[in-house]
Order: sequence, then structure tokens, then C-alpha cells
Amino acid sequence: MSPSSISPEKTNRIEDFRLSPWITPEVYLRFDLDLQQTIVKAEYKVQKRENGLEPVFLNGEGLEFLSIRINGNIVDPNEFEHVEGGIKILTPPSEDFTLYIENRINPSNNTNLEGLYKSGSMLCTQNEPEGFRKIIYSIDRPDNPMKFRVSIVGDPEIFPVMLCNGNLLAESKLPDGRKECVWEDPYPKPSYLFALVAGDLECTSDEYTTQSGRKIDLKIYVEKGNQNKVGFAFESLKKAMLWDEKTFGLEYDLDLYMIVAVEDFNMGAMENKGLNLFNSKLVLADRKSATDESFESIMAVIAHEYFHNWTGNRVTLQNWFNLTLKEGLTVFRDQWFTEDHTDPSVKRIKDILFLWEHQFPEDQGPMAHPILPKTYVEMNNFYTVTVYEKGAEVIRLISNLIGREKFKDGLKLYLKKYDGMGVTFEEFISSMEEVYGHKIPYIRNWYHRKGTPILKINEHWDQNSQTLNIHFKDTNAAEYPLVYANKMAFFDREGKVLDEVNVQILGESFSYQKSFSEKPIVSYFRGLSSPIKFDLDDSVSNQIFLAKHETDGVSRFFAFQKMLHSTIYESIQKDSISNIDSVLEVFHFVFSKDWDKTYTSYFLSFPSLSQISESIQLFDFEKIHRVRTLLVTLIGNTFEKEFQNLYEENRKNLPEQNREDIGKRRLKNLALYYLLYKGGYEKLALVQQKEAKHMSEELSAFRMLCEMNSEEKDAAADIFYEKWKNDSIVLDSWFAAQVSFGKNQMENLIRLEKHQKFQIKNPNKVRALYFSFARNPLSFHAEDGSGYQLIRDRILQLNAINPQIASGLAKLYQSAFLQSGNRPSVANECLLNIKNLPHLSRELGEVVGTLLKPK
Repeated sequence: MSPSSISPEKTNRIEDFRLSPWITPEVYLRFDLDLQQTIVKAEYKVQKRENGLEPVFLNGEGLEFLSIRINGNIVDPNEFEHVEGGIKILTPPSEDFTLYIENRINPSNNTNLEGLYKSGSMLCTQNEPEGFRKIIYSIDRPDNPMKFRVSIVGDPEIFPVMLCNGNLLAESKLPDGRKECVWEDPYPKPSYLFALVAGDLECTSDEYTTQSGRKIDLKIYVEKGNQNKVGFAFESLKKAMLWDEKTFGLEYDLDLYMIVAVEDFNMGAMENKGLNLFNSKLVLADRKSATDESFESIMAVIAHEYFHNWTGNRVTLQNWFNLTLKEGLTVFRDQWFTEDHTDPSVKRIKDILFLWEHQFPEDQGPMAHPILPKTYVEMNNFYTVTVYEKGAEVIRLISNLIGREKFKDGLKLYLKKYDGMGVTFEEFISSMEEVYGHKIPYIRNWYHRKGTPILKINEHWDQNSQTLNIHFKDTNAAEYPLVYANKMAFFDREGKVLDEVNVQILGESFSYQKSFSEKPIVSYFRGLSSPIKFDLDDSVSNQIFLAKHETDGVSRFFAFQKMLHSTIYESIQKDSISNIDSVLEVFHFVFSKDWDKTYTSYFLSFPSLSQISESIQLFDFEKIHRVRTLLVTLIGNTFEKEFQNLYEENRKNLPEQNREDIGKRRLKNLALYYLLYKGGYEKLALVQQKEAKHMSEELSAFRMLCEMNSEEKDAAADIFYEKWKNDSIVLDSWFAAQVSFGKNQMENLIRLEKHQKFQIKNPNKVRALYFSFARNPLSFHAEDGSGYQLIRDRILQLNAINPQIASGLAKLYQSAFLQSGNRPSVANECLLNIKNLPHLSRELGEVVGTLLKPK
């Protein structure tokens, strides 16, 4: 399918939204499957939602129209017309009627991976947000829930497995030798939740018994040869099902739950009712081929899609502007679940680091938008870290304001009141307020205000009254004042906790006071209790104190991070290393503590270039890199013996997914990292890669050698490739590692994209190579602009292949306009080249147009 050109009149605005005047509450679909010539027929029950009679608009894109009938009669050509984006029935009947429509599609030619397309040996679908209209003419909107009955017909040699949402009603062999499967979903759902899979797949089965005693059949379908890699996915799914029952009283509502692993997939996964489709890298795992981080991602995403069964499917959206209603809420639920099944401090640290590194920059750049977007041209562009991660932080804020138990009650009420309906964020907030007992002031403004709030904090100690006065000022609250949850702790000089409070901060300016016998040291917004930045002029001694004595592991970690960031900033400004003794003091302190291994490994990890840059708001990556390298090397030299001991103590670990062994692997890798910067340990890294019994050790050693640009790097790359050349998922990491670090990686990228294992039509390969390069600031932001030009040329190619992936890659130009010298003008020229491309897709056109708006 070729991408459609962008047109300004296509802009969707929230103020223009109205419910669909027509709905199709029931549909019967028939698919006559063929790899190139699939025929799709639909029989809709059509009803008016409101008084009056206006044309029925059926969405349709890239379809070969065959026929249309109303109540069995062929529709006169003068009574309907083909218009941009679909078909308009000009004079529909005044009463409810039956609509028959038929069209043809070519799944094999569908490279944008929306609608029905071919991946490997299977045909599969991706319909969120607006892919269903690429399968069949339909009222393709979230506010049109339908009961689906589906017949799938195809050659059993090509399609021995035929799956759809709901329950399998019948399976038979037709007189012509083809196979037919009939599926029915008893629950109404919008078209974006429809799913179909057909192909030569292997099925692995398990079961789960609910707390009420119901048995649920669990099935995971994979390409042949991968069936031994689904055990952890089953384990994660059953944990999620039990957790949702115990935490919220939510039991799965069908007798069958299916997952299909798909190699070619634009997203991470899709929560289609009863038939989840997953990017294969988020299902398939074993200890030899998956890292600890991969296992945790699989657990979280399996849970996320399962949790959508209630928060997204049973209660869905009224319109796409409210995407965060299901995604932000469900991200928070999967974060909560993961915190309960891993180290909660480490999980929270990782979530905040991701927010800081990806969402905060989006909030301050040209792509900034509120979690409830006001306009969109192409909805695919708003599956963003703002809608998802910041949306989850707003849900967490509500939980912090009213308490976890009230939040549980509020969610139960919300799901009970609006079961089977499409709603907005207002219904969710109102449910929370109902159980809380009163309104939550300013909470709705979080849905409308874009940008990361910055709170200025001033402390004043009144010695006479022995009172600490704290003043908070929101620096940009004019239009949308907000509410914040501020979890604070007060410490005496010996590190004893004097008090812990959760203070609700309201509006533009807020003051708080508390009496103590001496001035305390304060830790603010513990665990990032509100998604903000705060500006506090505190001393290095206070940062050291909190890094040592803060009892909240998350805030302790970020106190030390702030100290490291300040050290780097001052070192850059003074052109010499500053405050290093303070940093070494904290390292020495940590070596004397017996903290959790995984937590210790995170605490002592040195921040990345992009994390440092975002924190200190300095975008000269070469200067940051130079100072960072000096500091890491100095730490490695100073604590060489400690890191040697740490490595040896954790060298032997079992290749198992338990907290102890995960921690050992992380500490072992941490020690190796600092020793490599010290120098003389490259052979050790290569030995670790060769002898590793777990991918976390093997891949970490390889990536470190790439980061160091070690002489052993090429040998390590060859060894890694020879071992894993037949595992597509692992090879993604091989591609990524070779372009993710250092300057002048353009030649590497050009070499690797010619490799026989690279496929530009596969989103995972594109993300591994092109996205990894564009997230390597030392190469992407090359002084001569060559990094921008290289990625521009790949975007031009991808526009015709997969516009959704192309637009995602284009978003990475945001940071180019923060660079010095000639870089911004080169980036601007590259974006203009893309904008002037003939047949520019809606997705890419909207992103480029936004990036090119006057700053």
C-alpha cells in the first residue's frame, strides 16, 4: 500500500469531536484468505445513534472496492460516492438496516504493517488506531463497539492455524478442500481491537485457574523452532492474572487467552481482546539468548497487555484524544505489578530515568504536547512517551494524593460504572473523586498543560522560632495551575528521620512550615511523587548526606545522581575536574555497605551522556563525553582493587532469573565496566563474552568493548555473530551495539545495512540500526551534519515502506536544534528535504511540519 499524501484539512481537533451519528453494533465478517488476493466481506447491522438523517460514512484506505448492498439490494451508484478516506452513503434508510460490503486487499504488499499483512509464514493484523479501515470499509472509530462473528476460509496447507478474537464455534472442511473456522466474541469491542492470525504456527498450551475456580486455557503461537522460548511468557502471564485478581478483584472474562509472537511488528504488543499480538522480542526468551532486562520487559509487557482486558477493552475510549486514559493507566498498573515482583526501588529508578531521558526532552522540544492532545493529523504520531509515561505519572500522582487503597476502590468503581462503554478521562477522575469523598483540585489541568512543571523551592530557617519555612513556586502556572503530591522527609545531622509527610501543593505558589530543634536536611518529592523538575539551591554536603542517609532508595539514588551531574557541569565550566573527592567519598561509603546487589549496581552506575545532558541542560556532547571519560577512568583507577574483588565475588552465578543471581550479574558487569576504563582488562571482557552462560554477561561484555572502541571489538563482533547468526532477536543487539557508541559511526552503519541479515522492511532491524545510531549523540550530532544527512536519506526510503517507523525516526531530530555551530541549519535543511518529498505520508508530514515550525 502506498502512503497517502498529507492534506491540511485532515487535522482532527478535540473541539470538533462528536459521537458517530451511525453505529454498527453487530458485524459478520468473512475472510477468503490469499497471500495476494484476500477477499473480505462484511454484513453490518446499522443503527442511528441520534435523530435526523445524514449520510453514513465508511472509512476505507487502500481497498479495492467490489460491491455494496443495503437490505440485500444493490445500491444505486448515484446513492453512494467514493470520497477521500472512504465511502459515503448519501441517502441511507430512515430505519435500522443491514449493510453488505465487499472488497479485496493484498496482504503481501502491505509493508506499512497496518491492517492485514504478511509476516514470516503468517497473515496477521494490527488495527490500532486506524488499521481496520485498511481491511474492510467500516465505521472505524472507538465510539462504535461491535459484536463480531468471523468466518475465516483458507488453504489448510498454507493456513493450518486460523485464529480470531473470542471463542472458536466451528471448524470444518469445505467441498473445495479449503478449511473454515468460525469465531465469535461475546463482548462488544471497537474495530481497533479486532485481530486475525492465520499461518503455519506452533502452539504451546498451559492453563490458569482463577480464584473462583474457573479454568482458563492459555495458548502461545510462534513460528516453528521457537516453541521452547515461551515458558517465561506463560509464567509472567499467570503472575499478572493472579495479581489483578488479588489487587483489584479483576478476573479474566473468557475461557481462552491467546498470544501470537510476530516478527514484523511496529509496536511492542497489542491487546486485542483474547488474542494478543506481540513483537516476538517481547515473548521469546531463554537464559542463553535473553538478558535480565529482556526478561523484565517481557514480564511487564505481558502484564500490560493482559491488564488492558479491563482498562482499555471492557472500558474503552470515546475518542483517540483520550488515548492516555487507557495507556497511562495501564502503564501505571504494569509498573505497580513489576514493583511487586522485583526490587521496587530499582524499578522506580528505571522508570524515572526513562522519563528523564526521553519524556522530559519531548516536553521541552517542538514535539511537546499535553497528555490529552488537542489536535492530530495522524494518530499514530501520538503513541508517545508523553501519552504513555507522563500519563502514567499523572495516574501515580492521583494514587499518591488519595492513597493506594482509595485508588483501588476508585478503579473498581470506574470499571463497574462504565463497563462496555467508551469514555473520557473525566469519567475516570470523577470515579476517583467519588471514592475520595471530594474534588481533587487542579488535577484535570494535568491533562491540558504541556511541558514539564518546574518548581522553585526556597528554604528559610528562623532560628528564633526554630521553624523551617519552605516556599514552592510553579514557574509557569499562569494558564493551568496544578496540584502536586510532595512526599518529604526531614533528617537530623546524624541521619535520623525526624518526620515524613505527604504535602499537597496547590496552585502557583504554596508555603509550608514546620518546627524542629535544629535546621533539618530535607528530601523533597521522594520517589518522584509528582512528575516535575524542582529547582533547589542545595549544597554538595547536603547531596552527600542524602546519598548516604536517605532511607528511601529512590531518592538516595537521585541525590547521588544530582551530585554526579553537578560535578560534571562544574568540571566543564572550569575546564578541570571538580568535587571529585566528594564523589569518591560516596563510592568508598557504598563499598562498605551491604546493600541489595541489584540496587548497588544501579547506585554506582555512571549516568549516560543523554542523562547528563538533560539534567544539566548542556548539549555539547563532546565536552560532556570528555569529562565523563576522565571521571569514570579516575574512579576505575582509584577503586581498582575494590572492583577486582567485586568482579571475583560475583563471577560465579547461576543462569537463573532470581533476584540473587540477577544482582550478581549486574555487579559483575558494573565492575568490568570501571576496570575497562581503568585499562588493561580488555582480554577479561572477551573471555567473559566467550564463556558467558547468560546473555546479560555475554552482551554486556560485547557492548562495553564497543563503547571502549577496544582493539578486541572486531574479534568480539565476529564471535558474537557466528554464535547468534540464526537468532534474529539476538542479532538486533549485535547491530545496535556497533553504532551506539562514539564518534564517526556512519561508516559502520553503511557497512551493516548492507549485511545479509539486515532488512529495512523489518521494524526491529530498523530500530536496532538506524534508531540506535540516531540516539548516539556523538555520531548523530557530528559537527559537519553528516549524521543528520545520513538519517534523512533513510527516512526518505522508509516513507514509502513504513511511514509509522519513518515518522518515529524523524522525531529524533528534536535535539538537533539545541546543538551549536552549523548543526541546526543542516538539520533544518534535512527536514525541508523530507517535507518536499512527493507522496509524503501523513505520519511523516505531521512530524516534519511540527519540527519546522518557527522556534
